Amino acid sequence: MAGWEGGGILRAMRVETLGPEPSYHTRLLTPEDLDDLQALLERAGDYFQIVTGRPPAKDEARRAFVAGPPAKAVNDKRVIGLYDVPGELVGVLDAITDWPEQGVWTMGMLLLDPAFRGRGVGSALLQAYEEWARSEGAMAFRTAVVAHHEPGLTFLERAGYEPESDLPDYDAGGRRARVIFLAKR
Repeated sequence: MAGWEGGGILRAMRVETLGPEPSYHTRLLTPEDLDDLQALLERAGDYFQIVTGRPPAKDEARRAFVAGPPAKAVNDKRVIGLYDVPGELVGVLDAITDWPEQGVWTMGMLLLDPAFRGRGVGSALLQAYEEWARSEGAMAFRTAVVAHHEPGLTFLERAGYEPESDLPDYDAGGRRARVIFLAKR
């Protein structure tokens, strides 16, 4: 594992080969990756339409680096980029460490470029993230999904996440939605 400096030295998630052929690799993103991340988020704008009812904001990439609970610092956020062989950013997974409690990592988003969906790449990324997070002290995982995003809910349940609770009337930006909270222990 390589080091990444950002308010302290962290062991960075780096997987040289990941998923089905062709192989992919991951690394922690830094603020220098904002333009590439914004381009990915715009290519995957359907995700934002499903979740919020709106396209991604013009500063959505910056928000990915800083969004989180008020009690957590920016250094507790992990934004992991997924790259294809030519080196293009084709996916992202963001998570917050040790929230809502020590040893629990909460994933905020797992998003793939639409051209890379349905190939097992998302499952491989999620598995690599969980293995890396365990090596960093994670003992359990949490996430949330809007209830009407049935493919996302099915994906998470297949990966071993189980519904814990829900919030029936969440303000998702451009719409109100039921949010389902899931956990994997």
